[in-house]
Amino acid sequence: MTSRREFLACGAAAAGAAALGATATPPRRVFSLRGYYITFMRMPTYGLAQWKDAIDCFADDGANFLQVWMAGAFRSKKYPVTWRYNEAHENVRADFVRELIDYAHGKGVRVVLGFTPFGYDGVNQYPLEHPHLRATGHSGKPVEKFGIHCWGYNLCPSRPESRRFMLEYVREMAFDFYPNADGLLIESSDYGVCHCGQCRGKFFEHEFEFVRTISDEVWARKPQATVIVYPHYFSGGEVPGLGVKGAARELDPRWTLYFTPHSAHLDAGLIRRAKGSLWWDDSPALHGPEAVQRGARRAKEIGATGYVPSLEAFSFVATHPEEGEQYVVGRRQAPLGMTWLAADRMPYGELSARVNRIAYREFTRNPDLPFDEFKRRLGNKVFGADGAAAVDDLLELQRVLAVERTWRQASPVADPRRVRARAERGALKPEDARAYRDAVGRLRGIASRHSGARQPNRRELHRIAAWLVARWDAADNARLLDVRS
Repeated sequence: MTSRREFLACGAAAAGAAALGATATPPRRVFSLRGYYITFMRMPTYGLAQWKDAIDCFADDGANFLQVWMAGAFRSKKYPVTWRYNEAHENVRADFVRELIDYAHGKGVRVVLGFTPFGYDGVNQYPLEHPHLRATGHSGKPVEKFGIHCWGYNLCPSRPESRRFMLEYVREMAFDFYPNADGLLIESSDYGVCHCGQCRGKFFEHEFEFVRTISDEVWARKPQATVIVYPHYFSGGEVPGLGVKGAARELDPRWTLYFTPHSAHLDAGLIRRAKGSLWWDDSPALHGPEAVQRGARRAKEIGATGYVPSLEAFSFVATHPEEGEQYVVGRRQAPLGMTWLAADRMPYGELSARVNRIAYREFTRNPDLPFDEFKRRLGNKVFGADGAAAVDDLLELQRVLAVERTWRQASPVADPRRVRARAERGALKPEDARAYRDAVGRLRGIASRHSGARQPNRRELHRIAAWLVARWDAADNARLLDVRS
């Protein structure tokens, strides 16, 4: 087993540049903003040391920008209800994010703080104590509980008390706790809006009042702050997935706009008028390097100033049937689908995560880089002289771990519990079982080919593949797929 520092190798930027044949002059970047979207509040098991390692990783990827979703993950003095569900979070236990932001600045990485107005983590706990502020659903009745890890209710933004809470909570986060942050990500809800009589047809007008106010307060304190907002306040068009129209307010050219495939569709006119524009997708978090390249190409095509995709790695213990799956209740999430990781071990230095991180680095430099050249660089970076012989197996491991992975469930091949849950409810199709069995066979081959390897990352490749195979060789699991050797 390699040492943790040896395996992470995130800070070895100079050595990595040499392995890639880079010159002393770094290549010109396509995007002025580069980095990741991180749901910090859903990563409770990591302290300052682990997060500094993560920043080292991101800086090695060429990142200069990080979106850290903070609501629900700091110990608010005014509103303790916002963090009680998350009291085991390391930052709630002993606040370290101000120091982490300073560390990121030392690495050339700016940090903005994320939250959702009137909903999602932390904020959705307020109606537990103030139920009269719950939003109204399509049916005309108060909305039901919803969430990821943090289950609660979205608020009605037309209520003065809701607006007062939102302003005071974000002011506390941005001005009292983390005044050294570089701005805000104001992430409009992608799952629901209020349909009460006051909000019907005007939801985004009400939300905009809050957005305008908090933006002005941030700029008054820090004129160069980056404030990221969604296009819903300016387009006047249909908001994807919500069945309502956005507002048609004036776009302040100081705002940076955020676009996503599922909840904020592109608007070329708005892009031209905004300070900046960011393209988000889920490629590094859920898919593979091919998808990362497509994301970078898409961001370049639309003229975005930044490609800032998700690298979310959940490590919370589920208290509800996430994605409707009862088997996850009471179990800790596997960050980036890595079921072998200890609870306090950051995932970003693991082999399969490094595949997508190196892809992000290379394709944000050149979205049109030939994929064979990317493979060569990946092999050299991870395996050195053994690169050509091992890179295909590394990519295969990464592909297996990405198969059917979701935000809250690892690949079925990486988690027999998911397959068992499906089998127990009669939903395991024979063709799926065969596909999983074949994938286990490929992992068995990887483990065999790298058994006894001396190169550290080849040893790690063997270890991960062998660990996954051993889970399927256990009698109870083997019967699910009949995969025993």
